Amino acid sequence: MEIDDNALADRCAFCESPLVDAEAVEQHIDRVAPFDVDRNVAARKLKQFLAGQWLAPEEVRHRVHPEKLNGVLVPFYAWEGTARSHWSARVGIYWYRTETYTVIVNGKPQVRTRTVRETEWFPLSGTHAANYSGQLVSASKGLPEVEANQLEPFDLGKARAFAPALVAGWLAERPTVDEASARQVATAEIARLENAAIGRFLAGDIRSDVQNDTRLAVDKVEEILLPVWIATYRHGGAVFRLLVNGQTGEVVGKAPSSGLKIGCLVAFLVLVIVGLFGVVALVSGGVAVVGGGRHG
Repeated sequence: MEIDDNALADRCAFCESPLVDAEAVEQHIDRVAPFDVDRNVAARKLKQFLAGQWLAPEEVRHRVHPEKLNGVLVPFYAWEGTARSHWSARVGIYWYRTETYTVIVNGKPQVRTRTVRETEWFPLSGTHAANYSGQLVSASKGLPEVEANQLEPFDLGKARAFAPALVAGWLAERPTVDEASARQVATAEIARLENAAIGRFLAGDIRSDVQNDTRLAVDKVEEILLPVWIATYRHGGAVFRLLVNGQTGEVVGKAPSSGLKIGCLVAFLVLVIVGLFGVVALVSGGVAVVGGGRHG
């Protein structure tokens, strides 16, 4: 039997026996995190998620079958290293002044005072360093980083050193994103974390224009397989999918919208707006009649 070029493990099409390309896995994968959420629990999480998508087609909302879920061990890079940043920012300090103004009351001027808050801005700059561990970047072209971030967090403490038994029986994908490209993503994500950390420790009452130039010194990078349940649906000629974190049960994805339901919603809103205008017109007309009676 041959395993697909992008797979590290699969099942035999004839007897359902687990197949593992052990040599390829050992070349690529350092650790594997097993599934904590089983197939039935994942299906229940999906059903709960779809139940809240009331604009989704009914056939989609009620089409959750555990046997249709695919458990996939998806490759991730886990980065560990030190980030060093040079930063600059503007810090605002509040101060208050008393302002005098004049108002006209019953045709007579009256002098009053009020407190006005002002902000004085100061430029600041400096350096910041922090250690980061377990910064995940998707190593799968099939799982964009945006979706991968939504699936997180994963508990890497549960990831075990690779052994064939950990991937046997599961579809395990080999990394399809090269390490150099993943490093650029990791550096950009850590730079955003650095920017937020810098903003938190800045003094003053308000901050603005926080910018940082971050360099990542990598101490270690691991390739880890993490558990994801995948449900694929077809509707209206298009294919969409929902993902379930195999550790936490977190559901990620977007269900399609029903054109009929959207049309009904728009029609309902139009009727509500027309009805409100009708009520306003009726009330206005009633006031005019009463007013005429009073002056009659």
